[in-house]
Amino acid sequence: MARFRRSTSKGNTYLQYVQSYRNEQKQPATRVLANLGNISKMSEEQIERMTKSFIKALGVEEKFQMNTFQAGKGFHYGTCLPAIAIWHQIGMDRIINKALSGKIEIPVSRISLIQTANRFSDPGSKLSCYRWHSLSLFSRLKNFVTFPEDDKAKLHTYYRSLDYLCEAKEKIEKELYYHFKSSGIDNRLVLYDITSVYFEGANSQIGENGYSRDWRPDAEQVVIGLVMSRDGIPIAHHVFEGNRLDKTTVEEVIADLEKRFSLKEVVFVGDRGMLTVENIEFVKTCGNNYILGMQKRNRRIIRHLLKKMASRENPQAEVQQFTYSDLSDEFKEEYSEKVRFIVCYNEEVARLNKSTRERNVRNFEKLVSETELEGKLDDIKESHYKLRSFLSRYRITRFYKLRIEMESEEEKNKEEEKKVEKEADKGNKKVRKVKKVKQSKGSEKAIYRLKIERNEKAVEEEIKLDGRFFIQTEVSSEELNMDEVVSSYKSLRKVEQAFRIVKNELDIRPVYVRKETRIRGHIMICYFALLIDILIEKKMREIFPDMEDSKSRKELLKKSERSENDSLTMKTLLEELDTVRLVPLYINSNESPVYISTQIASNVKKLFSSLGIKNAGEPEKLRIEVKRSNRVENQLEFNFG
Repeated sequence: MARFRRSTSKGNTYLQYVQSYRNEQKQPATRVLANLGNISKMSEEQIERMTKSFIKALGVEEKFQMNTFQAGKGFHYGTCLPAIAIWHQIGMDRIINKALSGKIEIPVSRISLIQTANRFSDPGSKLSCYRWHSLSLFSRLKNFVTFPEDDKAKLHTYYRSLDYLCEAKEKIEKELYYHFKSSGIDNRLVLYDITSVYFEGANSQIGENGYSRDWRPDAEQVVIGLVMSRDGIPIAHHVFEGNRLDKTTVEEVIADLEKRFSLKEVVFVGDRGMLTVENIEFVKTCGNNYILGMQKRNRRIIRHLLKKMASRENPQAEVQQFTYSDLSDEFKEEYSEKVRFIVCYNEEVARLNKSTRERNVRNFEKLVSETELEGKLDDIKESHYKLRSFLSRYRITRFYKLRIEMESEEEKNKEEEKKVEKEADKGNKKVRKVKKVKQSKGSEKAIYRLKIERNEKAVEEEIKLDGRFFIQTEVSSEELNMDEVVSSYKSLRKVEQAFRIVKNELDIRPVYVRKETRIRGHIMICYFALLIDILIEKKMREIFPDMEDSKSRKELLKKSERSENDSLTMKTLLEELDTVRLVPLYINSNESPVYISTQIASNVKKLFSSLGIKNAGEPEKLRIEVKRSNRVENQLEFNFG
């Protein structure tokens, strides 16, 4: 193949006409056919005229046609590919289609995939997802989804798919569970926790005001319970009314695990809000066991354990265990002989607890000094509300007692007289005379005072709890020793992390839909996105094992510029994927474009390869490896229209 090239020698640039060939050793080589001279002082326009003249003299104009290129707008591409790959590898199309009635006309599984991929790209309302479709890879695919031409009908298709997803939820989750069970999911422990998600506006069908974990007590909300396996794979989710208490959800969840998933003889791991006598009995009645966190404050058993701990040789040990034999006769009547209490202590957390408490107390007392504590009732009520709000916000309400007292102006004057007399009796030289405060005409007028008392006993009890958490279980030590119980309880962090992902990365909140089936359908979409996120992160831990170290993760996230060979976290991956766009390239004003991709970094290519994504850099050759059993008609037809 003949071509032009530039070469540099002794500070000058020369233009050459060269040809590529293979030498006698069958290795690629280049020979110079013609030297066109020194072009160091020539403009690009002059160089172009010279090459055109040379091509014309050779009589090969047709081989050197000058093309014009124009790039069209880029489409969301990189953020969609991992979601598409995992969706098809799990067989979500097959699972959803199997769970739905055959009478449903719209392609629910594919519309669900679009909405799920949207959570990784530009999460928002269903209206924004409907607009995002035309800016994404999905709008460039042939025979993927045929939407109605009318915009209103097209948007309604998204809402209808949520209705159908809601109806099929239980069947879909069951099929997903058995898919992962065949892959070796660890279901010996079942992790369960709940969170809340608020709505914008009002009048949602299942929204209620309740305890808000989003600090939005003014907004209606729903409560979401998430069940996960020990290795962090979601098994099921539940949607409750917004005023539902944690402890009232346990029986429903346990019964569902047995009914739908045939999960028996498992260890149910839950947080502090789940621990009640009734819940424990129900868990045991179903043939299961439990590991539950304990509320630290205002509990007799905790005070008893703290006393027992103080009598031991090393009360600050990181992990200590107490059994039935350590209980008093009173507590032995309340607890099973199999019960074990495990107390954990973390010195670093203890220092942090102390520092935070002391800072909050200082800030509160500073606020008190700046607040009006005596005066008209309305003013004092306002001061009371301000101080009470601060105590509640920083969770130090138990350290102080606030009360409003009423007294007449006459009583106030008498108190002032007593103070002056008291100072005089002490020999205060500045006080020469005790002057009686003259009573004004309004002596009978009431004034109000805000009294603030510090509860020293509550502060002392809180100090004893610094850096500690308490676990209750009836799992035998033969089955799980003390350290294994602690490790199992700490597995709940996987659920907490899942909630952070759903709220902060996938933006489940705020919820804009109002109809119950659509609220549940929206949460189902976020559940799919969470599952995909978790599976992507599992792959990344295999590819970039150094990211398991929190110090390495922090250092990476602090870098302003990253190289394409850096390891990836989920956060940096999404940032990289957002730069990978699908771009139509129009050659010589041709109406049919050629599709190209913006540059894909080598670390992202590693992930794509592990997910079975092939030829992502050449979109028209793009394919995704999928098991034959999970293939459906046209699911991988990436021929762009």
